[in-house]
Amino acid sequence: MRMMFAPLSLLLVVYPAGIAAKRPDISWGKAGVSRAAYEADAVACSRQAALRDVQGDRETQGYVQGFEALERENNMPPMARPTDDEGLIPQANRNVLLRRMYAPDRKVDALQAKLAGEVAACLSTRGYTRFALSKDQSRRLKRLAPGSSERRGYLHGLASDAAILSTQRAP
Repeated sequence: MRMMFAPLSLLLVVYPAGIAAKRPDISWGKAGVSRAAYEADAVACSRQAALRDVQGDRETQGYVQGFEALERENNMPPMARPTDDEGLIPQANRNVLLRRMYAPDRKVDALQAKLAGEVAACLSTRGYTRFALSKDQSRRLKRLAPGSSERRGYLHGLASDAAILSTQRAP
């Protein structure tokens, strides 16, 4: 099983909105980096994670195990039907319990976080640091089409600016 990512999509990680306050958008930068080097590093680091075979990863194996259990459950003949609820509620309850037990969504999220961590480690070894986008920068970025040259240029402009990297450095 292989995971594929858009090469530059991992340079900008958008955190889900919190209950109390929205977390800032995070990106990676390196002072003075050329656009060609910036994009080449993004592709190289993303490609490592995207092309890595994840079949042996614990998260993948847990997902497959849960998927197979749910698939078996859904393909079994209907349970004996009690006269009071026609057997639908016990079957639904069993599906919910299996989903909670195997938590396939959490396995996918964990694998995605692991791969994003590998990209982050790769970028760090190449001298990149994380920085938080300001609200205005995030607003402008959201107006640019994902994958567009204009968006990549805007991100590069932020990511290569030493002043932005020093004042907006993310932990």
